[in-house]
Amino acid sequence: MAAMDDIGDLDFLVNPGDAPSKREIVRVALTLFVRDGLCAASLRDIAAASAYSSTVLYKFFENKEALARYLFERCYGLVAKRLRAAVEPSRDFHTNLRSLIDASGRLLATQPEAVLYVSEQVRLMWPGVSERLRPHSVVRLLTDLFQQGVDEGVIGDAHEIPYLIAVLVGSLSQYAKLRYFGEFSGAPREDAAFLGRIVERLVAGDGGHRID
Repeated sequence: MAAMDDIGDLDFLVNPGDAPSKREIVRVALTLFVRDGLCAASLRDIAAASAYSSTVLYKFFENKEALARYLFERCYGLVAKRLRAAVEPSRDFHTNLRSLIDASGRLLATQPEAVLYVSEQVRLMWPGVSERLRPHSVVRLLTDLFQQGVDEGVIGDAHEIPYLIAVLVGSLSQYAKLRYFGEFSGAPREDAAFLGRIVERLVAGDGGHRID
C-alpha cells in the first residue's frame, strides 16, 4: 500500500497561493479517502493525520462532502488532462490507443491515489460536477477514440464501443485497486501496456487488423 509520503507531486490539488495547511489537509484527505473509504474517513481523522485542527480544516471546506467533491474535481481534471493530451487527431487509431495506455501507466505510477479515487467515486460524483469539468469527460474521449477505430475499419461496428470502454476502464480501475493494495509488484507502465495489448486483441477480433 502507498504510504502518505510516497505519492507523487500534488500541485494539481491546490492553487499556487493556497496555504501550506490546505495543501497538507487535501493531501492527507486523498490518502485517507482512498485507503479507508469515503464513508469511514472522518473530518476528525483527516484533521488528526494532517496535524491541523478541525477549525483550520473548516476554514477551507464546510463539510466532508465539500472536501470530497473538491478532491474529485481536482483528481478527475488531472486524469482527463493527461489522457486527452495523449490522443491526437492526426495519428492513427492504434497509435492513439497505445499512447493513451502509456499515459494511463504513467498516471498509475505517479498518481495512483488520484486514479483510484476517480474510479471509485465517479458514479457518485460525476452527476454533480461543475460545468467547467463536464466537457472533459473521459468516457467522451474514449468514445471518440474508439469511433476513430470504427472510421478506420479497425473496429467492426460502433455498437462495440460501449463494451470496449467498459473493458478498458474496468481493467485499469481494477488494476489500480489491486496494485494499491499490494497485489501487483511490476512497473505500472509495463502492466498497463499488457492490458492495452489485451484490448487491442479484442479490437482485432472480427476482421480487424491483428496486432502481433
